[in-house]
Amino acid sequence: MQQFIGKLARMYPLLIVMGFMMVAIAFVVGYFNSQAVASYFSQPKVLRETTLLAERAAIESTDLWLPYFKFLGIGLILSGIVMALRVIIDNLRGAGAEVLENLPAKIRPAPPSPPWYGPMMPVVMMFGLLIFIVALIVALGSAADARALFANPIPDIDAAGAGTALLATLEGIKATSAWLVPLKFFGNATEFLAITMGLATIIRILSQQTEMISQGIDIGRKSAKAARREDERAPAYADN
Repeated sequence: MQQFIGKLARMYPLLIVMGFMMVAIAFVVGYFNSQAVASYFSQPKVLRETTLLAERAAIESTDLWLPYFKFLGIGLILSGIVMALRVIIDNLRGAGAEVLENLPAKIRPAPPSPPWYGPMMPVVMMFGLLIFIVALIVALGSAADARALFANPIPDIDAAGAGTALLATLEGIKATSAWLVPLKFFGNATEFLAITMGLATIIRILSQQTEMISQGIDIGRKSAKAARREDERAPAYADN
């Protein structure tokens, strides 16, 4: 499994590019939505609440799903950073193993094992990415409800009584938005936790390999001294 993740980690540029493209698309959509908002609120209140229903529905719907689309793009960028850290970790371990191969097998020190949180880093990253995906799916559902709700005149929505479909839809939208906002920040924090775990793993490996290389140098020096002593003790043969 770890070997598969290591191969998958080398695709980190693709994650970063995809995330950047999603954030760029969110910016473009947000810009056009801002133009629609400016056009909508430039009209009188009576006209807005009775005639421009489709425009209001589109604005409300976009405001619900666009932030979570943007955060998914940010999550992909952060996931790409996590995968880049995994590539660095694999390269560091490979370099350490290559150094150890230069020593005889009998006196070769054991390679340092990664900390327990090292293999957990991609799992935490994928969990954070899953949070962003779930948040976007739920936000798209709320956006569809908002498009249907605001297709009705605003006075009708304001006058809706308890137990009516309009009020139930409005209640669902507001309640969902209330817990989706902290959910997206939880996903963001999870991605940063994965990055922190990767950096901590790199620091741990560097410190362990520094100690391992020092041990290897000491072993190599002792082996060289022992070899020189054996050469000095060996009888010298004159050329005939």
